Amino acid sequence: MLSQFVTVLSLAALSTASPAFRNATLAAEALASTTAIAPHAIDCENTAQGLTKADCRYLSTIGFAGPGSNPSSSSASDIWVGSDGPNVFTFANKANTDVVLVLWDDSNSYASSFVTRYAPKLTVSIAAGGRTAVSLANGITGAWSAVYRGGVAGSTKVSANGQVENTWGEFTTGAWATVDVTRLITMDGNRFSVKVSTGCVADNTRCAYVCKSGSTCWLSGSYDLIGCKNQPNNNAWYGGADPEGGCAGWSNGGKVDVEFL
Repeated sequence: MLSQFVTVLSLAALSTASPAFRNATLAAEALASTTAIAPHAIDCENTAQGLTKADCRYLSTIGFAGPGSNPSSSSASDIWVGSDGPNVFTFANKANTDVVLVLWDDSNSYASSFVTRYAPKLTVSIAAGGRTAVSLANGITGAWSAVYRGGVAGSTKVSANGQVENTWGEFTTGAWATVDVTRLITMDGNRFSVKVSTGCVADNTRCAYVCKSGSTCWLSGSYDLIGCKNQPNNNAWYGGADPEGGCAGWSNGGKVDVEFL
């Protein structure tokens, strides 16, 4: 799929295989043109299960609009914490510090990734050495990142545009199921590894969107997709004038293992 952190010049050009909410200059301009939202503190005394108060307070400090609702069943949401769905993403924290999994979907179209304006779907604390499973229905487009509090790479911040300034994982479930890594928001983000049940791997150097130069990029021609053409037997794909691709082969149900490093 096409990275969600890419400027899109034509809304009509979007397809199921190309997620319909990507960081775009269009989106940033649209948000900037609306009435500014005054900074406010999150109520961290009554957060959803799965997010510690300390992590909630840090998200508030860096500007999150709110914590995720962290639903725990399919009756409450098409994305929920648990391992009983058709698509199961298991997030394991192999880093030397605690992290917060931040996951959003396309419910707010282009603006979903702007966490200073919209609360993400999930904000789940994962202690060092811990793991959590997330289930997703088919037909979902979304992305995730991680907020680190300390560690080798330092604490994660929010970008000037209001997005998690770290490496992202991007996904579509269902008939066009695909997952990839994007480093376009920052080439200096924390590393993580993604492996799908077909054997395809996405990480910093495989099925990853990277900038051709500089630490961030989004314009057509300024980025590339690396390490996908070398995995044909593992259902990786690559194509398009501006490269599109990712780890596929898990249509309408699959398992994806993510390790934060």
